[in-house]
Amino acid sequence: MKSPRIDMYRHISIQIGALKFFGIWFYIPYSKKNVWFWINILTRIVLGIAVFVIPTSAQLVYLIRLIVSGNAEIQEVAGIMNLVLTELLASLRLLDLRLRRDLLTKLSDELMSEEFQTEHKPQRKILEKAIVLSRRLFIVLLSLSGMDILVHVVLVPALKNFETLPLKMDFIFFDVNDEKYFDFICAYQILYKPMMLTTFVALQTLPWAAMSCAISQLDVLIYNFENMKEFVKATAAERNCGENEAFKEIFKRYVLHHRAILRFVSSIQAAFSGQLSSTLFISAGIVGTTGVQVFSIESPLKNFTEVIWVLAYFVTITCNLFIDCYFGNTVTGKSLHVATVVYSCPWIELPTHLKKNLVLFIAKTQVPLVITASKLVPVSLETFTKVMNWTYKGFAVMNQMKK
Repeated sequence: MKSPRIDMYRHISIQIGALKFFGIWFYIPYSKKNVWFWINILTRIVLGIAVFVIPTSAQLVYLIRLIVSGNAEIQEVAGIMNLVLTELLASLRLLDLRLRRDLLTKLSDELMSEEFQTEHKPQRKILEKAIVLSRRLFIVLLSLSGMDILVHVVLVPALKNFETLPLKMDFIFFDVNDEKYFDFICAYQILYKPMMLTTFVALQTLPWAAMSCAISQLDVLIYNFENMKEFVKATAAERNCGENEAFKEIFKRYVLHHRAILRFVSSIQAAFSGQLSSTLFISAGIVGTTGVQVFSIESPLKNFTEVIWVLAYFVTITCNLFIDCYFGNTVTGKSLHVATVVYSCPWIELPTHLKKNLVLFIAKTQVPLVITASKLVPVSLETFTKVMNWTYKGFAVMNQMKK
């Protein structure tokens, strides 16, 4: 009896479900002749303007006016820049993925390919573990984002009796501190934040889920080659054929699996390279300005809640950047390890034509799988180190300005 198929789509289903829940998924399940199609279009336009355009623009206008006034304190400037850059990052990633939506569809189709399935328990355990990791990363980051909303948008203003708005905004045409508008603006800021941050979390964890899937498939391939001898004997006994014939059949299946992994990593590169590059560059700016904000807080003990929030924000952004680079680095490392385990499999007594096929495959696997940010820099731990080094230099400059 065959084992049931593993639903590999679960790697990304929770992220896509979040986008669908807020009505900003890239596809509309209605024809243009259906009235619901146009209602969906109108809803997305309204949500796009209300959540991704107005708040970021209003905060940016406030920041510019604050700097031009000459009364700006570096702590306040850094805090506003953090929020503007975070929301800008979410908006850019959503737009980029919208433009690459067909590539995302291709990626999801490849997730369900036959080559990614297995019937053996150890391999299935590897795949299921990766799915759990993908979903858990989304839940953890979403929980941290929820805490951010609770502390920064609700708790801190509540401690000050909501005398000021949770977020600094300037709507140009009217005074946000006017009693006629204050309550509405305050409610608006509290309501739009959950959608903004959930979108950010979904887009942030989508590449993680895809890379986690690629890593698990490489782990399965490595496991298969490490246990090639046992599989050859079992197949020969099952099919009542020679071990050379069994080796040929199994080796062909593993080669096809490797080709499927190559296609999948190529799809990851095509679908998420723009998002990964924006994360690298914008996150570096966010980490730098957050560092300045931490060291600019006067009387930390009196502003303990603010210190905790800023530090938590700093750690979250840094971890996001690290996980991007860690997964990219792991894909490269695992892909190079395949050549080693292939060479270690029982090939000495094989016929010459099978040896030649094995040598060609080893040569193919010696080319590393490297995920790059817009074909500029590899997404790796080395890149993370360089980015953090640039960030520290930027922080040192801004901190000197503060002095």
